Amino acid sequence: MGEQQELAAVAYAMGARAGFANLLAGHAVVACLLRRKNLGDTLISWSITRLPGTVFCDHVGDPAVLGRDLVHEAGHNWLNDALTAAACKISDETRFYSPWRKTKRPVFGFLHACWAFPLTMIYTARILPDTDGPTHDFLAAYLEQQRGLLVTTTEDHTRALALITNSTLRQRLRAVHDEALTL
Repeated sequence: MGEQQELAAVAYAMGARAGFANLLAGHAVVACLLRRKNLGDTLISWSITRLPGTVFCDHVGDPAVLGRDLVHEAGHNWLNDALTAAACKISDETRFYSPWRKTKRPVFGFLHACWAFPLTMIYTARILPDTDGPTHDFLAAYLEQQRGLLVTTTEDHTRALALITNSTLRQRLRAVHDEALTL
């Protein structure tokens, strides 16, 4: 097994131990590791609807950090599938401020951020006790930063959720956002 395959395998295992096995198995089936960067550099990860279950990630060679990004992108893929399955049509006319992008975003993008970042917060809180050294410090700082950003979305998140017509999906999005706020 190559170095990147081993890294991904351990990252998936960490995600599974943190409670995200089903999310990763269903929505991050293929991981394409892009550029190797240094811890603390900006890491870019993304997914696209044309390649469901595929995620693209920069990485730092640390499975705990890669696991976070796999959970994030799998979350985007899951939400795309859930919105389609629930036949939710979301108008892009209404916009909410996204602290992650520092701009107003359409409901679709705002809800994606308010779903994927809380998932990474939950993952990070669960694996943090199993990390040490620079990785621990990096992830602890990440979790603290995300707490500050997420709390600013509380009122808008409630308003955005009112636009989701499927009550089961709406409750799931609310529950994850609420759990992350307690971390």
